[in-house]
Amino acid sequence: MKRALVIEDQKPIRESVGELLEIAGCETRLIGDGQAALEELLGCPYDLIILDLNIPSMDGVSLAETITSQDGPNAGTPIIVISAYLSPPVTENLQQLNIKHFLEKPFVAEELLGIVKELLEKD
Repeated sequence: MKRALVIEDQKPIRESVGELLEIAGCETRLIGDGQAALEELLGCPYDLIILDLNIPSMDGVSLAETITSQDGPNAGTPIIVISAYLSPPVTENLQQLNIKHFLEKPFVAEELLGIVKELLEKD
């Protein structure tokens, strides 16, 4: 079974994304804080990461930079960014980190599921 981590500070969104990932066949872990997510990601490999940019204790861009720049178990893990604050400069910065999938809030569940299935089928 594929493992996915959802990093989202808003509990209703975090839980609904978790439910969608379970529909896609993933075992999910839900975290609402950047620092807690970093600690989890340094010790546990995942097949997919869903990342909000506006999270407490460490913003999502900094967290993405840390994940992708280290040799940890998730350095190459696909990341889907979900945010209400996507702008061209932010998107360009994240693309330089090899992040290719972005969804603006509010997003359509089927769109997220499509991206998840595409990424998980690549493995």
